Amino acid sequence: MANHNTRKHMDNLNNKKLSPSSAINQVIVSSRHPSMRSTSASNSSKSRVHQHSSIQMEPGIQALLAAEGQAAEMIARARTNRNKLMRQCNRESHIEIETFRREREAQYKRKLYEATQLEQFQEKLDFERFHLLKQIKENVKKEQKSLLKYIIHCIVDQIAIKPHPNAKHI
Repeated sequence: MANHNTRKHMDNLNNKKLSPSSAINQVIVSSRHPSMRSTSASNSSKSRVHQHSSIQMEPGIQALLAAEGQAAEMIARARTNRNKLMRQCNRESHIEIETFRREREAQYKRKLYEATQLEQFQEKLDFERFHLLKQIKENVKKEQKSLLKYIIHCIVDQIAIKPHPNAKHI
């Protein structure tokens, strides 16, 4: 009979959505003190849950229940702290990602600017090279006749050609 009443009382407590340790404490308190009724027992039209109870709590069980309650609180605090740390890490990682993205973007712009400058410099060099080659070709055309005359004069007139000072004397 007491077992049936305890089960009924547990069902009432489960409907209230209490934590397991709170529900057990409610059952224990209501079973030890028949004058103290829980809110769910008062709502259920004077049930016989609290009238006849032969459950006696031992000190070890009380210590276990207290330890269970403390463990539940520690777990809740740990979860809260973990969630807080996760949010903080998430914010920090977003900040790091944004910083890294900005650095890479600045690096890309710098490389793009340097490449553009290099292309402009290359165009300038090509332009100067083209004009120098054009000038050299014009000079060759102007000096070609005089150079040919000089070569023919050296060969035909047999001008003595001095050997280079480093050349071997035979």
